[in-house]
Amino acid sequence: MGGDNRRAWRRGAYLLLAAVALANGGCLAAAAAGVAGGAGVAYLYYQGNVSETYRAAFEDTRAATRTALAELGMPVIEEKADNGGGAFESRTFDGYAVHLTLDSVTPRVPADGPQTRVSIRVATFGDKTVSDRVHRQISAHLAPAAVAPVPQTEAPTGPTVPITEVGAPPAPLPPPSPPPPLLTQEKR
Repeated sequence: MGGDNRRAWRRGAYLLLAAVALANGGCLAAAAAGVAGGAGVAYLYYQGNVSETYRAAFEDTRAATRTALAELGMPVIEEKADNGGGAFESRTFDGYAVHLTLDSVTPRVPADGPQTRVSIRVATFGDKTVSDRVHRQISAHLAPAAVAPVPQTEAPTGPTVPITEVGAPPAPLPPPSPPPPLLTQEKR
């Protein structure tokens, strides 16, 4: 009788362990769904920030941004500026918040001159159409950056061919090749 009692306890313990595992399995699935949903929301938030780097000094880009917002009928609610960075707060016509961030960027090539990155977020998850429109308007107020000439350090190497005659007729073409043989009924 003692062996049957022990088996009953073991069976009960296994059943209890299985019930706990099944209950926790459902929680694990819910937790995994929550993490996936959170990652999706974070991705949408990240995608809502539309950035563009302009080849212009910070103050020029800041002035162009202020002018662009005024031309688009978007009021400047708040403007901040500090060492190499700044921000604008504005609103769209239908009341959505617009946050613009300006940051000075050190170019990788010094000859490229000063650069400023402007990032625009409309509402929480962004509106690419509105952001692109604001970027186009900012760009319209910035002069295109001059391209620095690349100095030639050495003469080009290679054979030099003198030009003897300007407008000389081209050399004659080689004769055409014969047409390929046709497949006849006999060779099929």
